[in-house]
Amino acid sequence: MNAFDESTFAGYRDKVMTMVLLDTMVRISELLAMKRSNVDFKAGTIKLEAMNTKTRKAREVPLSTKTMKLLKEYMDESSDFGEDLLFLTYDGREMLSNTWRTRLHEVAELSGVKKAVRPHILRHTGALLYITNGGDPFSLQKILGHTDMSMTRKYVNMTNMDVKRQHNSFSPLRHVFR
Repeated sequence: MNAFDESTFAGYRDKVMTMVLLDTMVRISELLAMKRSNVDFKAGTIKLEAMNTKTRKAREVPLSTKTMKLLKEYMDESSDFGEDLLFLTYDGREMLSNTWRTRLHEVAELSGVKKAVRPHILRHTGALLYITNGGDPFSLQKILGHTDMSMTRKYVNMTNMDVKRQHNSFSPLRHVFR
């Protein structure tokens, strides 16, 4: 996250986009179709319109307080464009998914990340972090927009260390023997 050059509009926008991707775990197509009018800071959600989701069903995705703060600042900064689309190029045009993929790859390279960094990896990473930080798989399924748990299960391929850590935190015996 420190590799983004926040002194430029594009670098700042890219950081905000990355935070929103990790926090909401949306698909890149859903991210790029987000509208300013669908952000509800009071409810702490972004509404994804049915025509922009893979399942063609509208859904709301929650935002953390930190992401809301960053998104609010970004929206104030980019309001001069006068566009309802949330994420735009530095000159106010619609952001294309290939442009974003290229930008993400460049930032990863600058930060020394050797593995491929793609928008969908951020979706998987967000899902895994959600579970390892105590989130439940049923709410994760709803956030991801999956129609059944089998797809959500593929996103949460936990390592043995993750399973051990989760077990230590949530073992049924933790409350029986203190």
